[in-house]
Amino acid sequence: MDQALMLCIRERAYYIWTAGGADAEQNWLQAEKEILSISALQRAQTAARTKLVRASNRRGKKVVA
Repeated sequence: MDQALMLCIRERAYYIWTAGGADAEQNWLQAEKEILSISALQRAQTAARTKLVRASNRRGKKVVA
């Protein structure tokens, strides 16, 4: 796992802990689940925008996403 992703998970786990999460391992797992699902969603959105731009460009309409 890359450093930036680890940092995001660590920060989210900290916020879960400050909100009353007592179990460090559960806090980490919850944070990891949240951050990785956000990352997957962002990758999917980026792929969809790229596909839209490429399709539009093939039809002669320049689109900037």
